[in-house]
Amino acid sequence: MPEEDKKPNQYCFQLGQLSVDAEQEGKKKRTFSGIAYSGEVITDHWYWDRIIFDLDSMSIKGRIPALLDHSSRQRAGAINTHSINHQSGLTVSGDLMTNEFGTQVAQDSDDGFPWQMSVRIDPSAIEEIQAGASVTVNGKVHQGPITVFRGGRIREVSFCALGADDNTNAVAASHSPKNFHQPEDTNVTELEQANAKIKELETKNSELEAENKQFAADKREAEIKTLETELKKEFSTEDKKKFSALDDTSFGFMASQLRQFSVPATTSTPVVNPALAHLFNHQATSGDGGNQSGGDQHKFTTGAQAFANQKGK
Repeated sequence: MPEEDKKPNQYCFQLGQLSVDAEQEGKKKRTFSGIAYSGEVITDHWYWDRIIFDLDSMSIKGRIPALLDHSSRQRAGAINTHSINHQSGLTVSGDLMTNEFGTQVAQDSDDGFPWQMSVRIDPSAIEEIQAGASVTVNGKVHQGPITVFRGGRIREVSFCALGADDNTNAVAASHSPKNFHQPEDTNVTELEQANAKIKELETKNSELEAENKQFAADKREAEIKTLETELKKEFSTEDKKKFSALDDTSFGFMASQLRQFSVPATTSTPVVNPALAHLFNHQATSGDGGNQSGGDQHKFTTGAQAFANQKGK
């Protein structure tokens, strides 16, 4: 049995008897029929205590598969027709396939093997009736405690080798029954707890990532506003969108460039060699020209006069 088919499934039920029609000359496919569910209370399931399916809200949509032991890898046939009423419950009929699994069901039936029928039903609602209360289902009044499946949809039916025994062990459905006389196996519980912890951590991680993104977005928005103030400029919506998409390094470089080229250059005073400062702090004059206010006349220094005389020759 494939590993995936060994997982417990509380929605599979051993319910009725199946009959495979005898082979007929000229008929290619073997047919089968049976009562999938009688409409009565089920008391021998490994998971539920007392349970009943509401026939009035039950449905089968289209042709559904007929499997061997609820394994999707073991396709034995398909349900063609069905009927649902309070008198006979849910009855089904269909064709067997000519593959190895359909042939196995047919041959074993010809040899007298009593195939059992099991169904997988998924309810749209589960109603728990407590002790002391009552409920009317399938035309009868039932006392609590009892579980009622409402809106049950039949997903598939299966040919099973064994029915449920007195210890609520649905062997043919590949279920692991609860044994109330031994300590409960906690493997599934521990796995569920681990999965729940993983989901919790994933949720927290997602929340932290969202908070970090919001913090980064708020920080960048403040930086853009500061840059607008410094440059005395209002950026367009498209520019702000592009700035927001930049990483911190790229935005920092872009901002520094904008600041550098947006500030007007200031006029700087040329630096004069101190050795020549005395020379250029005086006005060069010759003869009697260059009188200053106050009547004082400035002369070249001895070195400057010698340089001027040399140039005049």
